[in-house]
Amino acid sequence: MKKPPIDELFFELYGYYPDREGQGFEMLVAAALKLLAGRDMPYGNTGDEQQGSRNGMRTSTESDDQGGISKITLRMLMHVAEYEQGEFSIVFTDDGYAQLAQQEPEGIEITSEMEEFYDAGGSVAATLDELGDLVSAGTTGEDDFMAIGTWMLIGRYFKYKGRLYGVRGVEYSVPVRAIKYVVVIEGTGRANLFVKSESGEMDKLIKYVDLRMAVFTSGKVEMKN
Repeated sequence: MKKPPIDELFFELYGYYPDREGQGFEMLVAAALKLLAGRDMPYGNTGDEQQGSRNGMRTSTESDDQGGISKITLRMLMHVAEYEQGEFSIVFTDDGYAQLAQQEPEGIEITSEMEEFYDAGGSVAATLDELGDLVSAGTTGEDDFMAIGTWMLIGRYFKYKGRLYGVRGVEYSVPVRAIKYVVVIEGTGRANLFVKSESGEMDKLIKYVDLRMAVFTSGKVEMKN
């Protein structure tokens, strides 16, 4: 059975076909975002469609006179939580607050480096990275916005100067940026990806040799040295 054109393009680059028909497209897009912005876009969770809309993505294809692929265009909307500009406030349990007030009567300053939360045994049980994933996931719309809420952390602890203090959660106010990308994959003898963002922050051609540096493992992209 003939493979979809994008999977043939993937084979040209990596010498094998993706596990599922049509998956080569999302894998190439994931490689493009990793190369250009260092951002991870998991692949492997979408269906086999080559056109349509899913999770803020719209794709279209153009064919040449022989029916082969000439161009694939992806328009994608991504929401990125800007942690560095966010504000966070830890909500302690009553006991945690009382213990902290006894040890640190003048209070403590919460910094961005304090990003880990622990279980009762002192092992890391959650990090602020997980909060960012929650803030970005499921967001809709095409405009920037401010995400405000409470991340519940019942049964977790905050470590300060080697001591654990019980917490209820983290109140947050984090700006979320909506970034629009246009990714063009052209089959012109050698596979190239042209990526640009509508905001103008990204405008670059990814060449064949760069794409071949991508390694796909367990739904993520890594780059060979």
